[in-house]
Amino acid sequence: MQRVVQNAFELNQKEKNRFLQVLGSGSGSVHFHAYIIEGAYGVGKTDFALFCAAAILCRKPDRPCMACNSCMKVFSQAYPDLHFYGGESEKPITMKEVRELISSSILLPNDGDKKIYIIKQAHKMRSDTQNALLKIFEEPPQSVIIFLLTEKKEALLPTILSRGRLITLTGENDEIIKFLLEKKHKTASSDEIRAAVTAADGSIGQAELFISKESRESRKKALELLDLLFEGGKFDFYDRIISSKITREKLLDLLELLQRLFTDILEYKYGCRSLVILNAKEAEKYTSSLTKKAISQINESITDCKTTIEQSGNLNAAITNLSIRLWTHKG
Repeated sequence: MQRVVQNAFELNQKEKNRFLQVLGSGSGSVHFHAYIIEGAYGVGKTDFALFCAAAILCRKPDRPCMACNSCMKVFSQAYPDLHFYGGESEKPITMKEVRELISSSILLPNDGDKKIYIIKQAHKMRSDTQNALLKIFEEPPQSVIIFLLTEKKEALLPTILSRGRLITLTGENDEIIKFLLEKKHKTASSDEIRAAVTAADGSIGQAELFISKESRESRKKALELLDLLFEGGKFDFYDRIISSKITREKLLDLLELLQRLFTDILEYKYGCRSLVILNAKEAEKYTSSLTKKAISQINESITDCKTTIEQSGNLNAAITNLSIRLWTHKG
């Protein structure tokens, strides 16, 4: 007998139940040695992989029982036959780690009859790393099951894709994300929760990132820059960014937020009232002095600046150019 996920606020409930059906369809046997879990950032890929691992390793009739020693160890990531690769500092598995994985895979499990490998950031793997990993996909030991977590299946080699079962996680509805945020962030205001739900686009991880203290501080800085553009002098925008001695990565995040603010302004101008960051009063303040064309040009300028920075361009030159273009477009 398999456990049926019935909690209305559990992530990826339908996909978990489908996995349990497959797991239990052959007298409890596992039919695939590799699963490719596809989904956007923060959609719950790791949570899903851990649930599947618990179901595979649990020895109770209604697996995963969520209470036995095996399940508890899996969810605390302390099970001796559960191994993680990739994900540290957003980096993918390396060639050296693939070789280590293949070497360890031939050893028998310690506790149960299966060894489970969860490989995060699979969409960032280099082609040669994927080719090396292909060996275990083609000739998997009976005791090994692999979960590849990827944001896009297109980043994987066809030979990898064809040898695993693809499971796509599409994200959650706003009600579930709102419930989970309110449960965890009890001090957050209703406006903060609303904005995080809107920004999430089905991803609880994206919502968590949006509502974090660091993100709130970044949004405050982006709003300050927006005010400088409208109320400050020609080079105040440039001076504020340069004087903050911001890193390349933080600057890209800040520009992304600034672009989101201008997208809110543009959407408000087109009649949309479900904005991500700005409230209606704030949006009204800026829309009155900008045309739709000017907002589009501003967003295009920010995109160009981000591209320059991502290509390791000179930060000072990129921000100088952006400041001049933004000042020109706002009129």
